[in-house]
Amino acid sequence: MKISEMDQARLKKWAEQRIPAHAKAEVSVGCTVRGSAAVITEERAPWDGVGEWTSRRVARLRHTGEGWQVEGADRNGRWYPCDHLPTVPSLDEALAVLDDPRNAFWG
Repeated sequence: MKISEMDQARLKKWAEQRIPAHAKAEVSVGCTVRGSAAVITEERAPWDGVGEWTSRRVARLRHTGEGWQVEGADRNGRWYPCDHLPTVPSLDEALAVLDDPRNAFWG
């Protein structure tokens, strides 16, 4: 099930608000939507100020007929199902799963 324009806008806004203003020169959160999946990434500036920013996959939110499924990324950027996390009915609940420190998406 394709992600609606309204949900895409909410995802982009959520990603922009994740990082405080004073840290935006060093780190940012990105969100790319394609079809029924939204990929959340963390981008970081080079530590020495030279070169390109690096990007790491954090999570993928998939919109299905039953709700939103949250998947994690391993160190190689491959997706794995988070079997301990249930499918949630709303985008807000899926984003709350990402924000919950017990799920360790950001660490």
